[in-house]
Amino acid sequence: MRALLSLTCGGPGRVATSAGAIVAILAVASGNGCDVLRAAWVTSLVASGFVFAFAVLAMIGAATGVVDETPAPAPKEADHG
Repeated sequence: MRALLSLTCGGPGRVATSAGAIVAILAVASGNGCDVLRAAWVTSLVASGFVFAFAVLAMIGAATGVVDETPAPAPKEADHG
């Protein structure tokens, strides 16, 4: 199925979007639309937790200087005297 989606839709992002759309359409058509909405809500809550944790770690890293690189000395210019 993934090979078929890759062939018809392109890259991985498009494949994931197409697969999600197919699942949503089939779930609504079979009468399980509420389950899809519930799964989307739980997924968004979990994803927002990961985004929040990453943002906090990024701010802590920036505040403590963990990601700062040591500056390289400037190259000396040649004396054209």
